[in-house]
Amino acid sequence: MRYLIRFTMYWVLGWSIGFSAAEAAALVADRPSPQPAGTTITFTIDAEGTASALYRLSIGSALGPGQPEVIYDDSRDNTLEWTRIDPGVYRIVATVLNTDTGEERVVEQLFNIEPAVPPETSWAVVLPTSNPLVALYVAPPCPPPARMRVRFEAPGDGRSWMTNPKRCEPGVPLHFQVAGMREQTTYRMWHELIGPVEEVIVGSDTIDFTTGEALIAISEHHPVSLDIQWDTTTEPLIWNSTLIGNPTLGLDPYIHATDLEGRLVWYLDTPTWAVRPSHGGTLWVIRPDPISGVRDNVLAKVDLLGRVVKQTSVEALNRQLTRLGHTDRINDIHHDVRDLPNGRIAFISTVERLVTDVQGPGTVSVLGDMILVTDQNFRIQWVWNGWDHLDPARPATLGEVCTVGVAGCPPFHLAEQSNDWMHSNSLAYTPDGNLILSVRHQDWIVKVQYADGAGDGRLLWRLGPKGDFDLIGGGADDWFSHTHDASFISENRILLYDNNNLRCAVETPPPDCHSRGQVWEIDERAMTAELIFDQDLGEFAFAVGSAQRLLNGGYWFDSGMLGSFAEPRTLFLEAGPDGATWRQIALDMFHYRSYRLRDLYSVPPSWNAPAWNSHPRWPPIW
Repeated sequence: MRYLIRFTMYWVLGWSIGFSAAEAAALVADRPSPQPAGTTITFTIDAEGTASALYRLSIGSALGPGQPEVIYDDSRDNTLEWTRIDPGVYRIVATVLNTDTGEERVVEQLFNIEPAVPPETSWAVVLPTSNPLVALYVAPPCPPPARMRVRFEAPGDGRSWMTNPKRCEPGVPLHFQVAGMREQTTYRMWHELIGPVEEVIVGSDTIDFTTGEALIAISEHHPVSLDIQWDTTTEPLIWNSTLIGNPTLGLDPYIHATDLEGRLVWYLDTPTWAVRPSHGGTLWVIRPDPISGVRDNVLAKVDLLGRVVKQTSVEALNRQLTRLGHTDRINDIHHDVRDLPNGRIAFISTVERLVTDVQGPGTVSVLGDMILVTDQNFRIQWVWNGWDHLDPARPATLGEVCTVGVAGCPPFHLAEQSNDWMHSNSLAYTPDGNLILSVRHQDWIVKVQYADGAGDGRLLWRLGPKGDFDLIGGGADDWFSHTHDASFISENRILLYDNNNLRCAVETPPPDCHSRGQVWEIDERAMTAELIFDQDLGEFAFAVGSAQRLLNGGYWFDSGMLGSFAEPRTLFLEAGPDGATWRQIALDMFHYRSYRLRDLYSVPPSWNAPAWNSHPRWPPIW
């Protein structure tokens, strides 16, 4: 049975007027209110008399003064799913945009999410979810201003895990998604009240929960070497974004996490391009358009069950670019998304142009990149267009050209082939409030004047061969090429994954032609750069890769494309600050990225600018 609530619509032109019955719209829920926490509600937005429409769904507390937050931003799909685990009365606001006339119609209703257990329950309860490795822990109400978190452990493991804390509210049971558990294992769980400095005020009795059997298969971990001298338990999970499956072994590309022994502790069972973990048990993913099927058209933040927390699309962003007066449009969203310290969201998109006698004779299609920075409702706050700041007469250093169907190429529409000029693949915040962008096909890391949203986007420098820095020590072969995952790890040091294509992707590569993990120390006044850490990763990864500074002072590198498409391989390498190899693990799949995490609720501390870690030189000076 479907539940229909019909409201008067408003024409958004600064005043409100009623619509006739022929112009009415409706917001239809597939379940009646109230529903227990964790239930997925499917809303259908019906707009009569609208041939071409975009649908926005915004949701917020009905009791507070704040505005609802955008969950789905201007989607062509009018059937939208929503799930909340926090009890309360919610204001559901659906907006229908007529793309032919520009008119908007708004319909809203209230929906009540009740606790997942009977209100008289005065003890903790653990419930299964749709994922056999994720549980829903429901704790009794607690008094503010305290906060509560859940701890869980498998007896005999010697360590416990914990969720993010939540604020206590009078009379409201707290609900937690608990994840990071091995399959078919019994865990002990309990909740703790904590004070302002994370001190434990009181803990509850324990309750047991046994996980189910995972519904996916992952690659076996093949240890290559293991020589651990430093503590590696501070980040004991491996977050894996798989890229392409291995049909020979029956492996599909599911995002998942394992412990260091390769035992599965979490997964999503829908193949998706997982870009980066985010805060509070969420992650950023890039998906095809649900209507057209065009790839890399939807950017979504999802929770540990894969349920949408917020989502936008290429079409929604392009409509904003038009309103803001930009002439270029984006073709996709790709490679990287960053949560900025001020709560804004930064990501990369492709911009295609036709140029004449610029990259060869005649008119050709060329692919550049744009950085978009939005607020939490995906309203664009700042734009950087590579076409305005880099020289398009400088083609891709290896002459990369995209044709239809070629793996690794973004969508393009203006010609049958396109020059892949920039192919940017990572974005990071800097200690001084700017952004750095890894421009793979220019072999540069460029620093862009963002200035926390006040910058004009000018290029402050280009790091790399034929860039703006003088090399101190070493030789030209020290320079990286076709890099991935560049980020600051201190005030003046940059960590990156050097694929090394300029040296390796030649007819007769040198015998030591391997991909490398590098740390560069830069002086932005003297404009000098020195390679202070250079880890040979043992093989040449022709594409993808990731690099991470670990809490124990070491590094984690993911060589994500080794072998062939018929026999794909990935190699993880953990190195000490002195370059000693501590751990190597081989897998039978391609991986886009992997990161070591403390748990599934927090990101690597090195991402949390400006809390930059100290960093010794290599080799260490004792």
